[in-house]
Amino acid sequence: MERLYCEWRYPLMLIQFSIENHRSIKDSAVISFAASKDKSLESYLLHPDEKRALLPAIAIYGANAAGKSNVLHALMTMKDMVVGEAAKISKGQKLPWEPFGDTTTPTSFEIVFIYHGIRYAYGYSFDAKKIYTEYLYHWPNGREALIFSRENGVYEFRENINEQITLSNRTPDNKLYLVSSNDWNLPQTENAYKWFLEKLTFLMEEAPAASETVAQIVSGNEKKARILKELLLADLGISDVTIKNISGKAPVITTTHRVIGADGSVEHFQLLMDQESSGTQRFFSRIGGWLQALEDGALLVVDEIEDSLHPLLTKRLIEMVQDNTINTEGAQLLFTTHDAMLLDLTFFRRDQIWFAEKDERSCATELYSLASFSPRKGENIRKGYLQGRFGAIPFIGGDGLWQE
Repeated sequence: MERLYCEWRYPLMLIQFSIENHRSIKDSAVISFAASKDKSLESYLLHPDEKRALLPAIAIYGANAAGKSNVLHALMTMKDMVVGEAAKISKGQKLPWEPFGDTTTPTSFEIVFIYHGIRYAYGYSFDAKKIYTEYLYHWPNGREALIFSRENGVYEFRENINEQITLSNRTPDNKLYLVSSNDWNLPQTENAYKWFLEKLTFLMEEAPAASETVAQIVSGNEKKARILKELLLADLGISDVTIKNISGKAPVITTTHRVIGADGSVEHFQLLMDQESSGTQRFFSRIGGWLQALEDGALLVVDEIEDSLHPLLTKRLIEMVQDNTINTEGAQLLFTTHDAMLLDLTFFRRDQIWFAEKDERSCATELYSLASFSPRKGENIRKGYLQGRFGAIPFIGGDGLWQE
C-alpha cells in the first residue's frame, strides 16, 4: 500500500546540528539525523515527507573526557540563549560563551530543522560580549528564502522591512534577534522560536522529586496508568505510586509493591522513593518525561543514558523511540553512552552510531559516524569498538585491519 503523507506528517524534526569552538570542540563538528543510503532497519526511519528519511535516535560513544557530553551541552546552550535564562540577560551582561582553550574567536551554532512541513536553518556566532552573526532561512515550496540575517550590527530583511528595522534597532548587541522579534510577536520568526520551545527536552541530572513523572502522576488517571504500565513492564515490582506534599518543595513519593507468598496469598508493602534502588529512582525520574516527549514528538537529549539502569531497561527506553507503533509523533533521541552492549547492527543502523574522540595533539574533540567506515557484512561492531578499531581516521576499503 502506498504511504500517504500530509504536509506535516511529523511536525517537529531535527535534521542537523553544527558546533564550532565550544568547550572541547574546536573545529566544526556536525551531528546529522539525515539517514544514509544504508538499507538496514529501514522500518526505523522517520519520514516527515515523501522525500526525507530521518533517524529516530543517535548514540554518541567515547572515552571519558572525549567531549561527547559537550555536544549535548552546546545544544542546551543554544536553547538557553533562545528560550532560557540566557535569553533574558540585560544589555552589557555576559553571554554563556565557553570557547575552546584560550581562543578569542566567536563560537558558532547552527541548527537545521523542520517545523510543520517547512525546513529552516538558524544559526549565530557570539562571544561573551556580543552576537556577531545571526541568520534564519526557510524553504517554503522547496526554495531557499531569507527571513533575516545580521552581521556586525547590519541587518537584512525580506518582509515587514520597516517594522523589522525598528525591532533590530531595539536589539542590544548581546541579544539574539530571534528573541527580540518573538518579544514583539513578529510572525516571520515565530516558527523558529516555537521549535526551540516545543521540540527540545533535556533529561540530564533529573531528580525523582522534581521530575516530569511526578507531574504526570498527579495530573490524572490516564497518565498515571501509562506510567504504572511502564513500571510494571520494567519488572520493578511497583504496583502503585502515591504523591503527598505536592505543593511543597520536596513531594513525598511512596511506592507500593505487590508480593505473592508461597501459599498464593497476596501482600503489599510500601517504600519511600529514596529507599528504592538508584536504578529504580533513575527509571522513575525519566519515564514521565520520556512518555511526554513521545506524545509531543520532541527531541530527547540524554547524557549517559545507561546511568544506574540495567542494560535491558536502557534498551527498553531506546526501543520506545525506535518503534513506530509507539513513537507515532516523530520523537527523536540524542544520547551519550558507554554501554557497549548496545553496539549491535540488529539494533542500530551504522548511521545511528557516532564516536567522539579527542585528538592527542590539540585535545580537540572530533565527531564521526560508523557510517564513515566500511566494516564487513556481519562485522562484530561491539568487539571492534572494544578492540579500538574505530579510530579518528575513517577506514575506506579493505585490508588486514579488519581481519579477526
